[in-house]
Amino acid sequence: MPENTSGNYLFDSPGLYQIRIVGMLDICWLEHLEGLEISINPWGNYLQVTQISGWLADQTALSGLLDLLTDLGRVILTVERIEMDRSSNPNAERPLTQ
Repeated sequence: MPENTSGNYLFDSPGLYQIRIVGMLDICWLEHLEGLEISINPWGNYLQVTQISGWLADQTALSGLLDLLTDLGRVILTVERIEMDRSSNPNAERPLTQ
């Protein structure tokens, strides 16, 4: 009998992500990251690390961003989903009230 896969999974919903990559992105790629916060700081042994933070719609959006960074030849240091109260996300699905 097939396994029930219709459950609600954490990665099927919007989430706040923080991604760190080695070096800086060219300014022409910043338009692809619209709506995400970008900062450049030293981190660990690296003098320039770009941190990309923001809400992504789902795992597909995360995968697309990681694919873009990989295609640009960037070394991805960390990918972290930040657990927060859903009310912190203005785009989060809200339960219907009766």
